Amino acid sequence: MPNQETPQTAIDFVLDLEKRGRQPSTVKRYKYDLEDYLAWIRVNELSYNDRKIFTHWFVQSYFDFLINERSYSYRTLKRVYSVLNQFHRFLISKKIIGENPVSSIDLHNDGEERFTDDMFITEDEQERIVEIIPSEQGLTENQLKAHNLLSKRNLSILTLMIKHGMTLHEVSAIDTRHISFIQKELLIPNTEQTAKRKIKFNQEENEILFDYFQSIPVSVRPAQFSADPFFVAFDFQRLTYRWSYEEDRPKRLTEIAIQKMIRQEIQRAGLRKGISAQHFRRTAILKAILDGDDLEQIQNHFGMKTPLTLNRYLDYVEHLSQQPS
Repeated sequence: MPNQETPQTAIDFVLDLEKRGRQPSTVKRYKYDLEDYLAWIRVNELSYNDRKIFTHWFVQSYFDFLINERSYSYRTLKRVYSVLNQFHRFLISKKIIGENPVSSIDLHNDGEERFTDDMFITEDEQERIVEIIPSEQGLTENQLKAHNLLSKRNLSILTLMIKHGMTLHEVSAIDTRHISFIQKELLIPNTEQTAKRKIKFNQEENEILFDYFQSIPVSVRPAQFSADPFFVAFDFQRLTYRWSYEEDRPKRLTEIAIQKMIRQEIQRAGLRKGISAQHFRRTAILKAILDGDDLEQIQNHFGMKTPLTLNRYLDYVEHLSQQPS
């Protein structure tokens, strides 16, 4: 496991496993799962000493990635949970951290339990989120300075998630070449899908996205029809959009940053804790079913790898139909 990118704490953890007599096959699996998590830290451009990586929301973002993008089974998720839980307990024993961020992780056991009402968002909650974004309610003095610059970006992101069920990964991966304001459509960037997926915007949605794009200062605005990221990271200290000098283009907004934005807007709207991008996606899929859309079209529209994914939604719809009106 030791290499130039492996922190000493991880090396020490694996050595401790070996000293305690764990089977070589078990140690090998722990190494694999732990290195994959360390790669997630690097992908999000954080250091191994950054306190952010020891927070609940950061670890949760990793499990959300495993669930949404890799489609890990619940059994595999539990295995990864066990590895990371023991790793962070090891860090506590060495007095490197004080609390275990893994202990309160939600694994979203979507494969083994039925949907419940709280796994979706209501129309009132959707309206409240959309209403709060352009408002100044609950913002700190520092947040107010950037609000006019970021509200259009944040509204664009929430529009894609709430109306079209796009995932964190899909939103972050959008380049300007993927979107056409003239055709009012977006090509979903997803390398795992052989068929190209497109979503069509109505006039209001198209205007929201275009207004955001136009609000970016020309000097740091992504070039249209290029590989420049559509959603750009923001520098709150300098109050401007960030530039990647390594790539010589605007800096892409990460999935972690999008998650943080959603969490802040949910809190500002006074809604229940735990609402995430997954809630938006589930609700968009459920709405398509309730609207009577063709199931095959729904599967293609939302990029589902198998029609079996829809079964839980259909079971939930049946459950709703049996409730007293």
